This record gives sequence, C-alpha cells and structure tokens, in this order.
Amino acid sequence: MIALAVLAIAAFGSGAVAAGFPERTADRIDAVLRASLAIALGVGAWSSAYATSLLLTGRSGAVADVLLLLAGLALWLAAPRASGTPSPVERVPRWLLAFFVAACLAAAAGFVEHTWRFPDGGWDAWMIWNLRARFLVRATDFRTAFSPDLLFWAHPDYPWLLPGAVAHGFALLGHEATLVPEGVAALFGVLLVALVTAGMARLRGARWGMLAGLAVLTFPVFATFASNQQADVPLALYFAAAVVLIALACERPDRPLRLFALAGFLAGLGLWTKNEGALYAACLAAAIAFRLRDVRPLAAFCLGALPCAALLALFKLGLSPPNDLAHFSTPATLLANALDPRRWAELAFQTVRRIVFFQSFGLWLVAEVLAVALWARKSPATVAGTAVLLATAAYVPIYVLQPHALQWIFRTSIDRIILQLWPAAILATVLALVQAPATVRT
Repeated sequence: MIALAVLAIAAFGSGAVAAGFPERTADRIDAVLRASLAIALGVGAWSSAYATSLLLTGRSGAVADVLLLLAGLALWLAAPRASGTPSPVERVPRWLLAFFVAACLAAAAGFVEHTWRFPDGGWDAWMIWNLRARFLVRATDFRTAFSPDLLFWAHPDYPWLLPGAVAHGFALLGHEATLVPEGVAALFGVLLVALVTAGMARLRGARWGMLAGLAVLTFPVFATFASNQQADVPLALYFAAAVVLIALACERPDRPLRLFALAGFLAGLGLWTKNEGALYAACLAAAIAFRLRDVRPLAAFCLGALPCAALLALFKLGLSPPNDLAHFSTPATLLANALDPRRWAELAFQTVRRIVFFQSFGLWLVAEVLAVALWARKSPATVAGTAVLLATAAYVPIYVLQPHALQWIFRTSIDRIILQLWPAAILATVLALVQAPATVRT
C-alpha cells in the first residue's frame, strides 16, 4: 500500500507536469522546477483523492490511489514531446552561492531544533490540523472530525488537504507516528524554497532565483512556521506555484492555455488547503481577467481549479459546520463594525506596527514596502502583482468586519497571512523590477 501511494503521487505529479510542460526538460533549473511542481501536485492530488473517497463512499482504500495512478499515466502518455528552451544563462557569484547554502543550513537547523522541542507542532497543528488527522484515523465515522459540537477553535469547517495527507500517512503506517506530520511539514518547506528559487531562475536567471530563495529562507518566521506543521506553508507553496506558472505563460507570445490550466489546478489545491486559499484563487482569476483581457486564459484557469472547487463545495455544502466568522456575525454587527472609525484606525496602527516588527520579519517587510512604493509601482503591471495586491487589500475589510476583538484576531493571525503571501509577493516584486531576458521560454 505504501508503494502504491508513492507510485500514485509520482505518476500523477509527473503526468500533470508533462501535460503542462510538453517540451523536454531543458536544463537543471527546469528539472528542479518540474520536480518541485510534480511533488506538490502529486501530494496535493493524493490527499484530495483520499478526501473525495471519504466524502463519496464513507471509506478510503486503494481504489483512489489506483485511479490517481491511472490518471497520471494517461496524462503522461497523452502529453506531446518537443524540444525545450534553456533557462537564462548567467554565472552565479560564489558569495551568493555561499550565502544560499548557509541560509539552507540555518533554516534546516532551525526546523530540526524546533521539531525536536515541539514534535506535535505549533499551536494550530495540535489544535486543528493534526487533531483533524487523528479524528480521521481513529473515528468509526469520519464525519466526527467535522462535528458542529466541537469547540469552534478546532475549526471543523477548514478544508483538509494537510490533515488528509497526514491521516493517509498514519493509515499506511498503521500507527500515528509523529514522523508523518514532521515529514510532511519538512517536505512542503523544502518544496516552497525549491519552487521559488527554480521558478525565478527560470524566469529571470539563476542569480535572481537564488536571491528570491534567500528572501524566503531568511524570512525570520519561515523555519519556525515550517516546523509548526500548519497549513500556511503548503498554502504559500500552491499560491506561489500558480504565480510562477502564470508568469511563465504570460511571457510567452502564445500564452499556452495548458499552463493556465495547471496554474488553476495548483490554485485549486490551495483552495482545498485552507479557507484563505479561496481568496487567493479568486484574486488570481480576477488578475488574469483584468490584466490579460482574454477569456481563454481565464477559462483555462477556472477549468483547472474546478476539481478542487467541486470537492470544496461537496464538503462545505454537505458536511462542514458554519465558519466561526459567519456564525458570530449578524447584519447589525457587520454594519456597526464598518461604521466604527476606531476599528479602521486600530487596523492601520496594528498594520504599521507589524511592518516594523523585527522579531517576526526582520527588515524584510520594510524593504518590500519601499520596493513597491518607490520602484515596482512604476513598472508595467503584472498578473502576479495584481493578484497579491488584491489579496492584501481584501484583508482590510475582512479584519474590520469580522466579529472578534480586532487586536486579538490581528495579532493571532497576521503572521500566518503574511507568510502565505510572502513567496508570491517576492516573485511578483522581482518580476516587476527585473526585465525578462530575451531567451526566457518554457
């Protein structure tokens, strides 16, 4: 069963990438990018197939893995083959390579140290994500994991790509080894760094790829949040992966629809990872529609996201209890919060304070704000930049209108939201600031 699961993940991931990238692998940068995408796609689809099987039949088994394996083989066999275009060629300075390697080692050490001290993960890991995985494995009826009688802090309304992967791993091993959520957390952390580095290297060259990877690795909260076994790093991965594919498609004269469809599927996996994923998928779709003014890329993106959107609808409409933000809100409280100038002022104050909160972000957020304000805004608009801007702007009314005390909800959630947006924001900023080499194609 373990071998079947590994084959299903590998087959579907490689098949989906082959369908999106019908050209042969051009070089090592291209190979790392494709491998990162394939693993992220394979693991996400594997967990989603597990959830689909439970929701439709009430049980999981080998059938879902076999179907996933066959779907991957079909995609791989149907994909055309053509010659690939190499990535931009440039020499990476030795000092930059040394910094990148040192940052990788430091992040890995931080991950290991934090995991050693907290093997069950951070606060949300044992309260939401690993709790849900254990419910899925232990309960006679898996629907117990989403009971409305659970304390709302457990968020039984959340999508469950991460708990599904962990629960499936528990079931395959036959016991609830902490190595499973730890391994899943490490995998998503490594994939995020590899995806951002290789994606930017494919778009702007190896030098900019390593700088983008450094911006993720040296983000002070990255190693800690990766080790926390929460869904924020997987969500950041799927959002950033969709941004990379859309950027690759937009920089080709023919704007291949297959890349938009694959980006849509990745955004759909983000949608099935956490509630915020629906916002990011919607922002990407809106950015495609607004910037490209072409219905075909938008349709391809939406078609790619459709399987996970359907899975989310099946869960939300058929099993999920109400979200706590909606449950505790009324038309009266929404109106009162919207008209309360103190909430708007408090949000502005908390936001400015967080930008310079050195403990969590160093000076990275200050640098990002300055880069956008002074340089990036003067560059031609991109789909990536528009999507990140829309997502950031959407959180303003969300924070103001939500029913909880604003200072409390802001302080307990903003670091996670910033981490979710950070890799995509780095990609969007570099894309706006650095001109594309003439040789970039995919």
